[in-house]
Amino acid sequence: MGPVELARAGFALTVVFHYLFVALTLGLVLVVAILHTKWVRTGDPVYLRMTRFWGLLYVVNYIVGIGAGLVMEFQLGANWAGLENFSANVFGAPLAIETIVAFFAESTFLALWIFGWRRLPKKFHLATIWVVTAAAWMSALWALVANGFMQNPVGYEIRDGVVQITSYGALLGNVNLWIAVPHILTAAIATAGFFLLGISSILLRRGRADQEFLRRSMRIGGHAAGWGSLLAVSVGALQFIVVTEAQKSKFWAFIGASDDLALRQQELTAKYGPDAKLPEPAWVEFSGQAMMIIGLFMLIIGIWVLFALRKDRITTKSRVLRWLLVPMLFLPFVANISGWIFREVGRQPFAIWNVLTTNDAMTPGLTAGQATVFLTVFGILIGLLMLLDWWLLGRIALRGPDKVTGGLWADQDHESSDDDHSDTRRDGVLV
Repeated sequence: MGPVELARAGFALTVVFHYLFVALTLGLVLVVAILHTKWVRTGDPVYLRMTRFWGLLYVVNYIVGIGAGLVMEFQLGANWAGLENFSANVFGAPLAIETIVAFFAESTFLALWIFGWRRLPKKFHLATIWVVTAAAWMSALWALVANGFMQNPVGYEIRDGVVQITSYGALLGNVNLWIAVPHILTAAIATAGFFLLGISSILLRRGRADQEFLRRSMRIGGHAAGWGSLLAVSVGALQFIVVTEAQKSKFWAFIGASDDLALRQQELTAKYGPDAKLPEPAWVEFSGQAMMIIGLFMLIIGIWVLFALRKDRITTKSRVLRWLLVPMLFLPFVANISGWIFREVGRQPFAIWNVLTTNDAMTPGLTAGQATVFLTVFGILIGLLMLLDWWLLGRIALRGPDKVTGGLWADQDHESSDDDHSDTRRDGVLV
């Protein structure tokens, strides 16, 4: 393998693994915010336990995910300096805003939420988790501004060998951006929903949580999975039409139109040289089909869950469904990975569609040996972080809510009264 192939492998590995964290984080934070809201409104201790249990899983995934994000950033800097130098005027502002939102606003308010129990007024404390939710979604939006430009460059011109923005309105109004955002966010909601359903099914089977906790967890998880899948599939169908219309070679690779691909390859070779190669059709075809098939299966199971919830049969009678929900815990992640492979691999041989080739986007002078070292180091790091995340999530989740709502919250236990959430004494000290 040459340096370009090795650098692409490093990009694929780090971005795919990082997105596994992101997909769960974006959906689960909304679920936690809704549960916290229900507790504040009702004072029901079951909602408090749900907020703490699912909130702890969210916090673990978020913290480890930050490490994965840093690995991805280092990989981009090491392998893709050509892309960064060429498009700094485009990517600079969106990614700077994304960093500020993710690492400052989101992290700061998450810390306030984690350590604000018994210290902050109840409604202000609730507001912190909603700020975290908004910041997480805004962070995704700004990252997709940059990615949308790579898929469908608009509002720019090339001056002195670099991209210059001529219209921020066009950049922010990019059609590729606004069909990707709802698809990704609704898919994240569905991912979180199946996460709740799968873990709740395991806990129900093992008897490690009370019936009411599981019933309510499966109810909110079922609605997230069902409606999230419906919206993700619907928006995804529209996105597929728009993207494949703009990127014909991606569509031809998906349907196996070898004659059209051969003509397109001749055009690319004549214009950009022999290194400008279209992607292997099998990658595009397989990833696209996997995304669609799993997405439809998620929709079918999600609708089944919604019907089972109507008479609360999901915790009492629907054994087959509960058995299916355990592997469904993992399938949404496979769908997310497949979608990103289809989106990114199908764009080849361009880093920025019809503007910058992948070869030119690579760091100048990068050798195969250097790319191999980067691939190995970054791959090991992000692989270890992925294993750590799933080990922690599994360990916490399988212990059940009664055994883990201490730990992070152990010194912050409180009842559901307003008085106990504001001016409260602990260890004889007013906090």
